[in-house]
Amino acid sequence: LTPMFVFLAFAAFQAAMWSHAKTEARVVARDTAALIARSAVPAGDATTSARAVLEADTDLRNVQVVASTSVGVVTVTVSGEAPGIIRGTSTSVAVTSAVPVEELTP
Repeated sequence: LTPMFVFLAFAAFQAAMWSHAKTEARVVARDTAALIARSAVPAGDATTSARAVLEADTDLRNVQVVASTSVGVVTVTVSGEAPGIIRGTSTSVAVTSAVPVEELTP
């Protein structure tokens, strides 16, 4: 029974690590989209900053941040690899956040 318990404990811990990585990517994607849409920060500056934050403060590897604007909506996609407990068990993470551009309409 002990090997099964150990396996389940590692599986639960691994799932929590991957979920945390996805949450971190989602938060950065949302914040980056808000900076571009509401604070008029240039997309290149915002994505460079987001990539630097993710590479420095998270466990995500091979981070890519892509921002696009179309029809009054800013879309930011963050993707990367979340490492696993055991070597070779990493998984890819990709999240997208869309925020409407804040503008005055007559």
